[in-house]
Amino acid sequence: MGKIYRQAVMAVIINSESKVLIGYSPRDKSYKFPQGGLEKEEDLITGIKRELLEELNYQLLHDHILRIYEEKVRYPFPPDCHPVYMGQELSIVMIMHHPEADTTPQDDEFDELLWISPKDIDQYNYEYRSQAYRKALEICGLL
Repeated sequence: MGKIYRQAVMAVIINSESKVLIGYSPRDKSYKFPQGGLEKEEDLITGIKRELLEELNYQLLHDHILRIYEEKVRYPFPPDCHPVYMGQELSIVMIMHHPEADTTPQDDEFDELLWISPKDIDQYNYEYRSQAYRKALEICGLL
């Protein structure tokens, strides 16, 4: 059987200044949005809540979810990066950041978090994810 795209979810968290949250991942050596693969039979909301808690200790409240988009974005992994998956197909969840919400990196997923203007995304190294992330920001109406 050939490799498949891993079903995943990403958070586009926007603050009151219309900036989005990205982080530098020392593991991936690039910037990325909070995101992660969905566990078996896990729905998008449960998945994004789990990922945000695992990666940032971010407690997502349901009323801060602005929109869940039907359109997905995908990116391929670098060659020979993963034994099962050829890349990720991401569902997009747009979230309004609550100022009291914690954004403390919890593992080696992130070591630096930045609030950036969506139009500045190209100034950050986000490797093989670049087209998917740009498309995600367009889907969210931020570009």
